[in-house]
Amino acid sequence: MHREQRSENKFSSGEKEIEPLLDEYEFSRLTGRSVGSARRDRLLGRGCPFIKLGALVRYRPADVRDYIERNRKG
Repeated sequence: MHREQRSENKFSSGEKEIEPLLDEYEFSRLTGRSVGSARRDRLLGRGCPFIKLGALVRYRPADVRDYIERNRKG
């Protein structure tokens, strides 16, 4: 499946810059967890915070960074 490459651009919204949101496949690639594990965590109300936009699931890059740091061992 061909996936569009995301631009590193940030969108400006007034005073704040908005980073592009990550989909569940990008989240899985960054964290090394399977998409199925991420879906199970969402269903059980645990794991990384996420955003629902209709049927779409997205992750804020800052939330993913925090999630990785919270789960760092050693």
